[in-house]
Amino acid sequence: MKVIARTTLYVASAILLTTLLVFVAIVTFPGIAGGDAAYIVTSDSMSPTIEAGDVVITRDVSSETIKTGDVVTFHDESRPESESVTHRVVEIREEDDGRYFRTKGDANEAADDGLVPAEYAQGKLHLHIPSLGYLLLFARSSVGLVVLVIAPGLVLVGSGGWQLLREFGSAPCLADVHKAIVDRGRTDDTADRSEPMEPSNESTVAEKMTGPTDCEPPLDDPNTEGDP
Repeated sequence: MKVIARTTLYVASAILLTTLLVFVAIVTFPGIAGGDAAYIVTSDSMSPTIEAGDVVITRDVSSETIKTGDVVTFHDESRPESESVTHRVVEIREEDDGRYFRTKGDANEAADDGLVPAEYAQGKLHLHIPSLGYLLLFARSSVGLVVLVIAPGLVLVGSGGWQLLREFGSAPCLADVHKAIVDRGRTDDTADRSEPMEPSNESTVAEKMTGPTDCEPPLDDPNTEGDP
């Protein structure tokens, strides 16, 4: 059972670490999933389509191709401190000075205030990964780094190293180690309670090792005559 539990722990750790690394890779390099940028959603304004804590992957598109109903991420690049907003386009207006969008969160009753210039569009929704944002934010903390990255990594490295040593015969099996310790304890206990053995000849050694033979019937001596 212990072997099964240990194997299950190793497999679970490997799956968790691999999954996290894949998701982190997708967020860091959105091109892996066919996108161009990734964002962590911090509000429920697009619920239930997109929830807070989800990660959205967007794809760069021309503002001319955006149409009503598309979910688009907007950001005013002239104000770096401003937040990006991912909302649905509910109206498109062609004005004398350019193209504008009216946007709205799916969870909001009213549309957003004002019109959004087409040049603010950063990309159209390509896909979103539920709840990954919470995991990424946790992973950025000190505790999250240890729990999600360092600890599983150490488990995998330690397990792999032990198995490698066993393959080359440099590390004993844990069961063999335990047996050797138990046998050594028994030997030491027996030695403490036995008299020191100082054999003077081979027959004495044999007697010590096999035990006294007084209870065995004497062998007939060929040079001795029997009773008349």
